[in-house]
Amino acid sequence: MVAAAVVALALITASVVYLTRGDSGSEDSAGGAAAPSSSSSPEPSPTPTDEPSDEEATDYPTPDAPSEDPDESPSDVPLPSFLLRVGDCFDQSDESEGAIIDRECDESHDAEVVSRKKLTGDYSTNDAVRSKADSMCRTLLRNKAAKQPRGTVGGTLITYPKAKNAGTALSYVTCSLTAGKGKQLSKPLV
Repeated sequence: MVAAAVVALALITASVVYLTRGDSGSEDSAGGAAAPSSSSSPEPSPTPTDEPSDEEATDYPTPDAPSEDPDESPSDVPLPSFLLRVGDCFDQSDESEGAIIDRECDESHDAEVVSRKKLTGDYSTNDAVRSKADSMCRTLLRNKAAKQPRGTVGGTLITYPKAKNAGTALSYVTCSLTAGKGKQLSKPLV
């Protein structure tokens, strides 16, 4: 999912750059149309024609080869926590509050999502949202933690929106189990 989003963003960016780039070597005439070019290189025709061209009609950006450098991995890009699904493993981002970094569950990670529920209703304070989120997660997290091998789970992490965003389309409460402060999980929860 993350890789697809990064590729889509790259394609969109490349398309915008391609479509908005101008010919810096030509100047506009007083009428606003481009001045004719005496260049022998093929230029797009200013008016549509019905005849097919032997030239490539459109340049499509070619995606870069995947990088072996983990710093450039799409999974190292901080994402909003509302994108998490049950069973996803992640690290908390140091760059942005409430953001996560997607991780494989078979590798070291901070937490694993146990439950994800839609938050509905209006809340006047962030404390009211936190209280509701806690009540939505408490029993689920307690039951899931009890099923884990001894010493695996040492904490919980509940993410929720601010009061002003509660009840919107992206308003989810995510309930996760962690290994505890300063520790990491190394495999999926059971």
